[in-house]
Amino acid sequence: MIEAQMELRKPRMFCRLCVLAMLALTGCGSQESAQPSVAVTEEKSAREYADAAAAIEVLLAKDRIAEAEIVARKLVEHFPNDARAAELFARVLGIRALRNDARAGDPVLAEAARAALRSSALSPIDLVRAHAAALLLERAGLRADALERWKVLAALAVQDGDSRFSVAAAIALTVHGEHAITAQLLQHLEHCGASRAVIASTTAQVALAAGTPAQAVDGAREAFTIDPASLEYRLLYARVLRLQGAASDAALLLVGLPDETLAMAVVAEELALAFDAEGRFEQSAQAWHRTRVHGANARLLSEEGLSLVRASNLAAAARVLDELRALGGATAEVSRLDAAIHNAAQP
Repeated sequence: MIEAQMELRKPRMFCRLCVLAMLALTGCGSQESAQPSVAVTEEKSAREYADAAAAIEVLLAKDRIAEAEIVARKLVEHFPNDARAAELFARVLGIRALRNDARAGDPVLAEAARAALRSSALSPIDLVRAHAAALLLERAGLRADALERWKVLAALAVQDGDSRFSVAAAIALTVHGEHAITAQLLQHLEHCGASRAVIASTTAQVALAAGTPAQAVDGAREAFTIDPASLEYRLLYARVLRLQGAASDAALLLVGLPDETLAMAVVAEELALAFDAEGRFEQSAQAWHRTRVHGANARLLSEEGLSLVRASNLAAAARVLDELRALGGATAEVSRLDAAIHNAAQP
């Protein structure tokens, strides 16, 4: 959580780093000659870069996103052809956008995605950066650029014998209708010795991505049977069951999980959807409510309120609406919940 104020008696390292970085990048306070040697210029540039990068990392660790963005923006302006500078800028903007549950059309998310794309383009054999760029571009609605990065990721994954990124690329490329590449990636998983659980899970997720959940049942069940301790496989199996009309079985797979797991947004959402499918709307609202331990999130709050509307608990839904309004910057979610409450209150 962002601290309300700083202790004056104990200067923090991140403040010193931030000041150093900002002074260095803006040229303030410099007493050097107007014509420094090439060696001095290069040394100074490297020092400025290191100070700024360190400042960004510490500011992010302190959850001071606004200050981190200032330094990251200066860094990428002064080092426009540096992959790490672009990556740091993308990370900062991505954190800011995703915390607000930004979607396609959000300018901050779009800027983060383009920065991630630049970072990936500047480091063309880096799997991690290619994956990050593809994810951000996809979420930002920049589908053509996202598709190109997914293809790059697929090629790199096959070249490096990497199974983890092969799975991610196979699922995403299925959504884009690139079924031939997906088939090649599934064959690659077999050839590089991926476990049976990984192959079964990937097959199921590809079927879901293709819009054929009936074909996902066997793979999801097999992956979960092989490794029932895996939360990923449990969630996948629950989702497939729900989509196949077995919402009660899906809920049973999840309700017994520890409280801290149930508070995870991805788990809460799947459980809430299972309850919704059964018409158990109060329990759906409770599932969303658990996520509050991680702080207020506009989308999660609005989903909780909508579940309460469906449960005909309009008074509780109105209280959630008040919380949403107090958040600020949640105009779309406020409008959505307000309209639902208004419609439900009509005779």
